[in-house]
Amino acid sequence: MTSAEGRMTTGWSLPLLVLVQVMAAMPLWAAAPGLESIFPAGGQVGQRVDIRLAGKDLDKNAPQAWCSEPKVAVIAGDKPTKLVLNIGPEVQAGPCLLRLFTQEGSSAPRILEIGHLPEHPESEPNDTIAALKSSALAMNVTFNGVLEKAGDVDTYALQGQKGKRLTLELHGYALGSPMDPAMRLLNDRGVEIAGGHDTHNLDPRIQHTPTADGTLFVQVFAFAHPPAADVALKGGASHVYRLSATEGSAPSPPTEESKALTIPALMNGCIAQAREEDAYRFPVKKGDDLQITLRAQALRSPLDATLRIQDTDGKVLQQADDGEKENLDPALRWKAPKDGTFTLIVADRFRQGSPDHAYELSVKPFTPSLLGLLDTHAYVLAAGKTVEVKLNVKVIGTFSGKIQARAVQLPMGVTSEAVEVPAKGGEVKLTLKATPEAAASQAPFAVQIVTSAPDPIASVLASYAIPFTEPRGDLLITTDTRPWLTVTAQKP
Repeated sequence: MTSAEGRMTTGWSLPLLVLVQVMAAMPLWAAAPGLESIFPAGGQVGQRVDIRLAGKDLDKNAPQAWCSEPKVAVIAGDKPTKLVLNIGPEVQAGPCLLRLFTQEGSSAPRILEIGHLPEHPESEPNDTIAALKSSALAMNVTFNGVLEKAGDVDTYALQGQKGKRLTLELHGYALGSPMDPAMRLLNDRGVEIAGGHDTHNLDPRIQHTPTADGTLFVQVFAFAHPPAADVALKGGASHVYRLSATEGSAPSPPTEESKALTIPALMNGCIAQAREEDAYRFPVKKGDDLQITLRAQALRSPLDATLRIQDTDGKVLQQADDGEKENLDPALRWKAPKDGTFTLIVADRFRQGSPDHAYELSVKPFTPSLLGLLDTHAYVLAAGKTVEVKLNVKVIGTFSGKIQARAVQLPMGVTSEAVEVPAKGGEVKLTLKATPEAAASQAPFAVQIVTSAPDPIASVLASYAIPFTEPRGDLLITTDTRPWLTVTAQKP
């Protein structure tokens, strides 16, 4: 690995020449690295973080690193299994991706989470509450932990304040850790006062409002994912998690009244109480074609939303619950049967509600769109050879002109011809071709899907699914549009 003085690859900005020079010095026996976990799996904006990597033969293969957030500088540590993250003060909080690569290929990307709260690593031993009463921390903090062995339970002490609502949110499964985590909240006598398990995925969430000042204890433990035959608590080096503890007053519920909607519209709402429904009135002309989408689960909201459209007599004309496949957020396309005013109603499927049951609602005229899904996250191309990129295109609506797919942002010496996509979509194959003189390189590229006149020109980037086993809800990042390309030079 390069010395700690040399910055490792970040974002799209590092020139390929630098990568070529770095890789020229790498051992010929290097293999594509396997990255199983990162600890801690993130850090605070504006801070420097030392991280530890776990994976197959990392100490032998001397991999390089790449981060999808260019403003997160990744620097080599003093060992091949260590890196340093310099998180710039201008970085936006949220998830990003980290890859390891050698001249033979790339690891699958792993998720990092950048936050605003102060960060604290777990301090062992922390299996019980006895030794933690004198070390309680104030709220608004993120803990980084790992359940290192079977039966492991991590405990944290927090200072609760009377009347201030505490929110505990754990990201483990959402980071790609092979775990089904759970939490429980204990009072200062060790009595459980709240618990949490699954939410929109397998990660737990707890909300509690203390009735008195005092120390509270949070315990974290996990079961296996994919599920095992037994129900014993599990652990391992890859059982990494981040736990945020925040407090604050509950937001005021919205006023209950029908709201006027002007199309196109993008708005935020909340089902603040049990059995509550939000109603939106909107005028249309006969034949108006609308696309209505709602995001709640995608925003980590507990709302299991439904949509329905009613006429002035209260007759339900169309309704939607879950979206396609793993998407729990509803969407519908609706054509107005006549001129008039109609009502769009947002509700919770199980008639639940709280100040956290938030959503984002979009109503706009329908326009055709394209989606593309790549077959994998990374490709290896030898100089003088070709490699096939499979792409499944979904066409939503109808386009009059041609639809093409093409590879872009390719390195020097690599070319690819555009291919035509059937009007109804389907699988197409792109061929990447390297000249015999193509130099060794490592970098992301992109696959673009475009339309031609007479349609308004549309352009989208195809994505790959973040590799994971048996999904039970979403990860912090579910797809990415930056597949990796490894070009290997001809041997002399």
